[in-house]
Amino acid sequence: MARILISGYYGFDNAGDDTVLYGIITSLQKHMPDAELAVLSNTPAETQALFGIPAFNRWRMNSIIHQLKKSDLLVMGGGSLLQDATSPRSVIYYLGIVMMAKLLGKPVIFYAQGIGPITRTLSKRLIRSIVNRVDVITVRDEQSGEDLKSFGVVKAPIHVTADPAVTINPQNVDTTFGKTIIQKYKPHSTRPVMAISVRAWKNEQAYKTEIARFADEAIRRGWDVFFLPMQNPADVGPSWDILELMQEPGAVLIEEKMNFKQIFSFIGASQFVLGMRLHSVILAAVMSIPFAGVSYDPKMDRFVRRLNMESAGHIKDLRWRDLLANVEPLLRDLPGTRARIQSGMKDLIHEAEKSSELARQLLHIHKKL
Repeated sequence: MARILISGYYGFDNAGDDTVLYGIITSLQKHMPDAELAVLSNTPAETQALFGIPAFNRWRMNSIIHQLKKSDLLVMGGGSLLQDATSPRSVIYYLGIVMMAKLLGKPVIFYAQGIGPITRTLSKRLIRSIVNRVDVITVRDEQSGEDLKSFGVVKAPIHVTADPAVTINPQNVDTTFGKTIIQKYKPHSTRPVMAISVRAWKNEQAYKTEIARFADEAIRRGWDVFFLPMQNPADVGPSWDILELMQEPGAVLIEEKMNFKQIFSFIGASQFVLGMRLHSVILAAVMSIPFAGVSYDPKMDRFVRRLNMESAGHIKDLRWRDLLANVEPLLRDLPGTRARIQSGMKDLIHEAEKSSELARQLLHIHKKL
């Protein structure tokens, strides 16, 4: 039986990355049902309980080496692992694990990676030196592949696939929990639900006032507005800031910590999502819930473009009237927007499945050697 070790940003109460992990697990199990999966996590016990596979401490070097020795394949899985927006530590950590795997003679696949932003010379040098040793590279969008090539990654083939989260079957998402949360805060309400996911970004503040004005207008137009932290507690602060700037009463901030399955459930029980967090709109797309994405990072623009949609605005120059103008056509035709999302998702799901198929092929080749 083959054993696969998965490495990524897991165990940090980030619903987006946990959704990525769930997508990777379900897709690998679909293509390799007999494989044994394990994952490195910041909180191994919680991750193991949530996903049902063995999890090990991502900070204990002896444990990482031991798990690599026992494994037949390392999956560097999902999300924006290689980025140095705040520091090069993320690049150094993940490429360090790749280097250990290669020194132990293990095959490595980059699984639907989103690359960047990368700005530091050290990061670019490490990527060129180490990623050229990776056996198979899949990226979640075309620009990520072009970025790797620009850093000098030329030895391994680069396949454009899609974010692993899109492979999650919406029929496996139970919306009961989400409906219960809505009823808890808005008992007897018959208004449609708009979920808004925001995050802090660098020193940007002006966007909070603009989203507050937009949310006020949504309430005046008959929506129940819920602020949904995708990463708790990090997203709670900016959500509160916006609530305090609002003029209309009645908006709700969901402060209780929810795991990704519960967040998935809430989004599935909503009628529209306005998201700054990438995976808030990816989860909406999986559930065929109409959405609009506010961009703070190119990864948001890349995803919405792949669904033949457009960003609702950029955090740096966001104006609520422009945001409303971008969202209004979607709200006027929710069934049409839903159909457009479903059409685009068919291609993305097919592309996303390529990553696990390439992992299966790599494992098969290595087993024969």
